[in-house]
Amino acid sequence: MKLAVTGAGGGLGRTFLALVPPHHDVDAFTHRDLDVGDHHAVMQTIVPLRPDAVLNFAAMTAVDACETEPDAAYRANAVGPGNLALAARRCGATLLHVSTDYVFDGEKGSPYDELDAPHPISAYGRSKLGGEVQVRAVLQEHFIVRTSHVFGGGSDYVTEAIGRMARGVPAAGLVDRKGSPTYVRHLAERILPLVLTGRFGTYHLAGAEPATWFDVLSRAKTLGGLPGELSQQRDAELGRPAPRPVDSSLVSLYANDLGIEPMPPLEVAVKELLDARDR
Repeated sequence: MKLAVTGAGGGLGRTFLALVPPHHDVDAFTHRDLDVGDHHAVMQTIVPLRPDAVLNFAAMTAVDACETEPDAAYRANAVGPGNLALAARRCGATLLHVSTDYVFDGEKGSPYDELDAPHPISAYGRSKLGGEVQVRAVLQEHFIVRTSHVFGGGSDYVTEAIGRMARGVPAAGLVDRKGSPTYVRHLAERILPLVLTGRFGTYHLAGAEPATWFDVLSRAKTLGGLPGELSQQRDAELGRPAPRPVDSSLVSLYANDLGIEPMPPLEVAVKELLDARDR
């Protein structure tokens, strides 16, 4: 396949590019290469390539920055996917767009599936829902992948906290906010198999177990024998601008039917991250 990848400089983009088989023809664009919020730039860059599929990993993911800079959030997370959908329609390509568990309010009390109604509570969540709406309105041949609490990309919270504990420095993890922690490599491995099914729609691809960040770091500390102390943290203590869902964990009604391999248990994901750090 001929692939156009946006957001190639982020954790998911870098991981996907490292894993994609060499027989695929890939054009990759970082934010510096292509601002997806710029309609003319997107059309002039993507359409002439005539890719079979556009994979959109570009996003503004800093939740608090989205809350304080909503215009930038909507440009990156809502306008950008709409622009890519228009470009994909113009050149007859499929679009895969990555969305988030934060389109939900966290009040369900159990994991959200693809049929649950979104109700975001932050500018980040609203902007990401806006991207979903744009993609669905413009292009029938699309995949929307909602994922949750992605870690292991190199500059994320979990990777940095594990690095601190490995150096003997204390770290802290939230105990009162839950998602489906997803190892970035496991997510990246499932992107292309999903595209190749040709079965368009919205899918949840996220870690196998609902957990807090404290849960994730506790397992890392135990499995890795990390010397740094780990303490519990509560959301209210942090005074952050953006509200977060209490429990935005995800489950899929459809992924198994597609033949997409289930996500490994959280302990396996954490062990793989620790092993990757040691290499």
